[in-house]
Amino acid sequence: MQEVSVLIVEDDPEMRSLLRKTLSQIGVSRIGEAEDGNNAIQKYLEEFYDIVMLDIGLPDMDGLKLLSSFKRLKKDAFVVLVTGDDSIESIQTAISSGANGYVVKPYSYEKILDVINNYMLIQEPDQGLV
Repeated sequence: MQEVSVLIVEDDPEMRSLLRKTLSQIGVSRIGEAEDGNNAIQKYLEEFYDIVMLDIGLPDMDGLKLLSSFKRLKKDAFVVLVTGDDSIESIQTAISSGANGYVVKPYSYEKILDVINNYMLIQEPDQGLV
């Protein structure tokens, strides 16, 4: 697997730990953690991450506002929203706000692997397509 780094932005320590464990099992090389929006921005500015896995419900700011902040910092930031809300309206709002993906809790190993694979697919240069 190509080296991939992920920043987990999640206020629930158990969910953060579970996601870290899953990412480690997949083979993610570098995993950062932030429990709120302000910490997430600070960590992202200090150290680049390929993927941000962002909980929508954070204690200090709305996840969609934080998504916009990541996109302002880096136009092509790869941000996947993670939430317990599986309503069509929430998914549509997330995607229209610029999210690169949407994962519903509780998530599976396969779903997290899909996120990593989707990121890697868009990183591959065109394979001789004319």
